[in-house]
Formats: sequence, C-alpha cells, structure tokens
Amino acid sequence: MLLMHTIGGLAPWFWHLSSILLHVVATYLVFRLCRRLTGNDVGAAAAAAIFAVHPIHVDAVTWVSASCEVLFTTFALAAMLALLAREKNDGNKHAVPRVWLSAMWFGAALFAKETGMAMLTILPVIAWAQLKGRVTGKKRVWKAGYPYGLVTAGYLLTRWAAMHRVGVEAGEHSWAEVIYSAPSILLFYLKKLFLPSGLAGSYENAITASPTTVFWLQLAAIVISLAAIAWFAIRYRSLFGLAAALIMIPVLPALAVIRIYDQGDMTHDRYLYLPSIGLSLLVAILVEKIWALEKPARVTVIAAVIAVLVAFSAETISQQRYYQDDVTLYSRVIEVCPSDASARGMLGNVYLDERRNDLALEQFRKANQIAPDNQKVALFLARGLFVTGKYHDSETVLNNLLQSPRLNPRRRTSTLLSLANAEISLGNLNYAQQLLEQVGQIDDRFPELHWAWGVLYQREGLFPQALAEYQKEFEITGDELAQRRSASVARLIHSQSAGRSAAESSGR
Repeated sequence: MLLMHTIGGLAPWFWHLSSILLHVVATYLVFRLCRRLTGNDVGAAAAAAIFAVHPIHVDAVTWVSASCEVLFTTFALAAMLALLAREKNDGNKHAVPRVWLSAMWFGAALFAKETGMAMLTILPVIAWAQLKGRVTGKKRVWKAGYPYGLVTAGYLLTRWAAMHRVGVEAGEHSWAEVIYSAPSILLFYLKKLFLPSGLAGSYENAITASPTTVFWLQLAAIVISLAAIAWFAIRYRSLFGLAAALIMIPVLPALAVIRIYDQGDMTHDRYLYLPSIGLSLLVAILVEKIWALEKPARVTVIAAVIAVLVAFSAETISQQRYYQDDVTLYSRVIEVCPSDASARGMLGNVYLDERRNDLALEQFRKANQIAPDNQKVALFLARGLFVTGKYHDSETVLNNLLQSPRLNPRRRTSTLLSLANAEISLGNLNYAQQLLEQVGQIDDRFPELHWAWGVLYQREGLFPQALAEYQKEFEITGDELAQRRSASVARLIHSQSAGRSAAESSGR
C-alpha cells in the first residue's frame, strides 16, 4: 500500500489497476500450478480461466483494501511452485534449497496477511512428498518441516514485538460460539464457492452458543465428507486430497474471525480467494480425465467450461456495480440480508458524512430496533444523535452502553470518549474532563482523545492548551482537520496577543 501510494497517490484508477494486475499474476500462477500437477495444458487453462472470472473474487480484487488477500495468495502459490519446480539434477543438494525458497515465499505470505498461517499444514506435506527418495526417515520429516517452522517462529516473534498480542484475546463472541457456529459458516462458505450467487460485501450468519441437533448433523456431514475424500485420495489420486485441503484449510482462519467481529462483519467473499485455488485444481483434474476420452467427451467438456465461464463472467461484471460507492455497497448488503443491523449502521455513517442526516438517523434507528444489544450499532446511533445536535439522547444511549457487562475494553474507551464529547456539548465541562482523564489513563494516544481535550480547553478559554492538544492529535493520527484547527487557534492566540499589545500601547 505504501508503494502504491508513493507511485500513484490516491488516484482510484491506479489502486484498482494494481489489484487487477496482482489478480493477473495470481491467475498465471494458478495455471502454472495446475499444469505442473496434472501435466495437461487444456485442464490448466480451464482452471486458470475459471479462477480469473470467478465472481467470488470481486470482493478481493475490487475492494482495494483487500489487496492483502491477493498478495498472500500469490506468495502461497509461489511457495507451492517452488517445491514443485522441475530440477535439472536429482542430487540432495538441490532438494533442501528448494524447500528453503518455498519457506521464504511462505514467510512473505505471512507478512502479507496472518491467515497465510493456514499453509503451514499444506506446504510441509508437499515438501515431504517431494523429498521422497532423496532423504529418508526422520531426516526427511525434519527437512520438510524445519524451514517452515523457523520462518513461522520468526514471524510470530516479530508480530509479538510489534503488537504485544496475538489478536484474538478479546472479541465480540466467545470461543464456544466460534466452535458451535463453525460448521454452519463453513458450509456457507462452501456454498458460495461452488454456487456464487446472491453475493454481497458481507453477510449475516446465525451464531450458536451451544451444541444443537443441526450442529451435530452438519459436523457429521463434514467429517464423513472429509473421510470419503481422504479415502479417495489415498486409494486413487492424491491430487484430490490436495484440492480438498486447499479448499478447506484456508477457510479455517476465517472461522476464527467469528471470535473478533460482530454480526454482519464476520463473513466476506474475499476470504475465499485462496480456497478457490482448490476449486480450480479440481477443474483441472476433471478436464484432464475427460480430455483423455473420445472426441464427443472433449466437445462436452469444452462446452461445459465455456458455459461456466460465460455465467461466471456475467455474474462478475454484474457484481462490480455494487462497489462503485459506499451507499451502493451497503444497500446491496441490506438487499441480500435486510436484518443486517451492522450494514444499516455503516450506511447511516455514510449518510452522516454526506450530511443526509434524516436518512442517517433512519438507518441508525432501524439498526437499533433490529439488534438492540449490538454495541457497535448503539455507538452508531449515539454518533448520529450527537452529530444532529440531540446531545441528551446521545448521552442516554452512551450511559446505557456503559452498563453493558460484555462491553469490550476498546469499545468501552470509545464510549467514554463519545460521552465526554456529549458532555462538552451540554456544557458539563467538569464531568467531561473526568471522562477524558479516564480515557487518557487507558490509552493516552487513543484516536480523537486530544481533539476532545482541545475542544474542552477552547470552551474554557485556555487557547494555548487547546493548541497543544490539537497539535498532539495531528502528531498521533495525521488528522488534517486537527492541523487546520491548530492553525486557527494559533491565529486566534496571535490576534489576542496583538490586541493586548495595542491596548497596552494606547494605555501608555
């Protein structure tokens, strides 16, 4: 992103072009991978074509913030191809460096996005298979796994040094809810991958806090299916097992997202970008098998692939229009799932930024009616009431939210800061100061904290202190509005100083 911004600034066309070019690279690597695994150019071409136009990729390729999905998938493909590359010689000295090269690409995938960790269960197995006949016994297992383990350890240490946390310590849902909701959401993802219709920027999925009959049935279906695939792969062809692993395993980190985010923000099409490689490999295997048959079978497979390509291309082109702006994006989400309170809240925020306050409050109130216990939605409503000057109503919503026993620490900080802003607007400056001090004790660099201090000091006529706070806000967040407010207060201080000097001169 830094590279793209350095070259193209904030020009939308340049960012979209960069994502499309990344997708082209990924598509080419899918072709290379499928050709290397099946040895069939036609099957590889069909697989790459399906990958290129699959509608599930619109979310990852069109939304530039999801470029990390395309990037880490590209690196994961490179890691697999490094293991599968043909060698000019067959000595051991060529085997180990190849594993290390693959491990380096794997490390790049990790640093592009942490969900690249899923490949840790796939790449060592491929490496172990590739080392057959070159390294034996425990040494083979060690050489297949050690490079990836070392790279993973380096990544985790770097991540901990930078963030001081794993990232799933706290969230919107318990681990029990993650476990008992996982089968239904996994099946939801598989349905979207194989039957990509009714697509949107996000979805609402049922969350289950305890085991139900449906949970056990879904879990049993998944386990039986995996067992059947494993049996088929061992007995007939291992590539089916690899394709299934590429589909299933990269989805698992997406299931952990249930822990972190709330309804309406847990499931996204972009999480299926890497799993679609497994689908493409299945296409390559099937085309390869049928291509070995008589001419009528070949004609049939060509017609089938063309039909799928046409259908997928039409859906992809159609899906593009929902990403033209935020209103269209969230309206599409609501169209697909009218009960998605989070999407209504986000749409309300967009309307608020566009100064369409009546439409914003309408969406905020609908969202709050749909999900009265949703803390994020409550904050959206409080913001809407505050911006439209309904400070007492905003204060009530925020006080109620602070009473919630499940309010997570970061959201509690946001709520305290929002309440402080409401109290400043109501003229309760002493109470607002107490609230801001609480936020400062939690995190003195919390976004918009020093902006609020600046507003408070301005209300009290303490302009030098206000100037210092606005400058600190700009230093922390880079908010240009804080920079402009700093300049405005500085001019006011200068004007007052000049006025005092003039008064003193005339008095003398």
